[in-house]
Amino acid sequence: MTKTPRKPKAAKEAEKNARTVSTPVLLKNVGRAAALLILAGISSPVSQLSLSPVYGSIPSALFHQRAITVTALLAFIAKGPLKRYFPSNISDYIAIIAYWIPVIQFLLFPYSSKMGPEFGPFITELVTYLPLLFLSVHSAGELLESIDLSQLHPTIAEMAPAVGSYVTVTTISKLFTSILPQYIGTHLSFTRLGLQMGMGSALAFVSPSRLILLAVPAIIHTMRANPHYTSERAVQLANSTLQVQNFTLLDRQESLTGYISVVEGQDSGFRVLRCDHSLLGGEWLVTPERAAQGQVIPEPIFSVFAMLEAVRLMEIGDDSLKIETRPDTQKSALVIGLGIGTAPNSLISHNINTTIVELDPVVHHFATKYFNLSKNHTAVIDDAVFYVEEKSHTNPGSFDYIIHDVFTGGAEPVMLFTLEFLEGLKKLLTEDGVVAINYAGDLSLDSTILIITTIHAAFPACRLFRDNPAPVPNQPWKPDFVNMVVFCAKNDLGKGRAAIHFREPTEDDFRGSLAKRAHLMPQAKLEIGFGLEVDREKVLKRGETAKLEQFQNKGALSHWRIMRTVLPDAVWEMW
Repeated sequence: MTKTPRKPKAAKEAEKNARTVSTPVLLKNVGRAAALLILAGISSPVSQLSLSPVYGSIPSALFHQRAITVTALLAFIAKGPLKRYFPSNISDYIAIIAYWIPVIQFLLFPYSSKMGPEFGPFITELVTYLPLLFLSVHSAGELLESIDLSQLHPTIAEMAPAVGSYVTVTTISKLFTSILPQYIGTHLSFTRLGLQMGMGSALAFVSPSRLILLAVPAIIHTMRANPHYTSERAVQLANSTLQVQNFTLLDRQESLTGYISVVEGQDSGFRVLRCDHSLLGGEWLVTPERAAQGQVIPEPIFSVFAMLEAVRLMEIGDDSLKIETRPDTQKSALVIGLGIGTAPNSLISHNINTTIVELDPVVHHFATKYFNLSKNHTAVIDDAVFYVEEKSHTNPGSFDYIIHDVFTGGAEPVMLFTLEFLEGLKKLLTEDGVVAINYAGDLSLDSTILIITTIHAAFPACRLFRDNPAPVPNQPWKPDFVNMVVFCAKNDLGKGRAAIHFREPTEDDFRGSLAKRAHLMPQAKLEIGFGLEVDREKVLKRGETAKLEQFQNKGALSHWRIMRTVLPDAVWEMW
């Protein structure tokens, strides 16, 4: 048997030296690799932000994390074979891809209705963000080969760059997913397209090359022909398309809760406030045709907003136990979530001292500017979780009425439906205080049951009403996605839901509104029986919100399809 001759010691040393690079080159390679991975990580939430106006944040994220994992894994597995096909300067093309992403998205968004909310975001990222991620991880892997890991176990030496790269990308992605919303809209650089262009510039700086000239057409298109860009010209471009659908974009701004805009339909005569792929509210305008039919003031487009004011009609107890109440002029109200301000405006019109807690300053600004939100209120621009937690300890029993209306985008801010938050609202109520909670969901889903159970655990005396009749019973496969209002009392006087009654509204309650005349008084035929045995171990608690988040996907997809029937596709696609 012939033995393989050993390599001379000098030959081994020469081979090692061939793989070894000088310290300055090593540091440069590691720095470039880190920069590529960090920028790829930042590009992850930027990609999601750019998809949310067309698909919504939840549908956009359905396959996002899994796609990142698979792409990063493939980049390392195929790193060796691809060397034969990729040019040595492959990293120079990453910036070019980044600059072309807004153009590709612009071309794909008009097909969103055909692709649907499940696969549309994935297909879009498959030809935009994921190639950028793939080349970034591939290039970083090649740069990290200059690190001498020969002293480590061969398996560890082989896996370390791949694991390190994946951890870097995902960590940066999660970090900037939480950071970016705080700065969105504060400057042109912190808009969706501004961030995308910024990623292109940063990548071009990391890998400078004359090849960047290939991105010039994309840059020109984004700044001059893309309606999603932040400029007066872009608004005119958007309106030129929307006017074919008889819609006009009145105003828009990107903000911490999403892309906020005000859109008006000429034919239908209504104005809506949009947040990403959802509507925060809207109203029918007083057109000559509607004036002839008796409309004298703008009316809410959704009946649920008229129903919310029924919180003023609530009476607790029967004739023998009924609590004496003070006139509205001596009462205070708290509104969690503003929308266009329909409910708070009604409370203010009855001289009720009203406090509005709204997270997004742009929503408050647009509600005031375009929907005549009365200035006679206390505005708290803050997270409702922090506000309620603080005030429930420092100022308990402060409010006679509370309206909780925070649903948007096919999902609810889960922290605002936890048992702890709802119990905080309960502490803020006076002894005869009442609350109205707007919730939109599919009654056939576990997420809706979880929310209703949690509300009932905090407020034993509740009644629940939907805003439209239930679907035909012989169509069990049809989703029952509906707006509903849960009316609850702080004290049930030992009678549970039977303790809650509604007085008959008067002309003064209607204030000339046709919507209130039709929908203010909750209708018995629209009442939903709870039928729940409340188990406090099976409710939504702080720290356990993943229990609800896992149910939200179906609701968000149903909501997306409903929104596409409310406004034409072009309105959603043009932002």
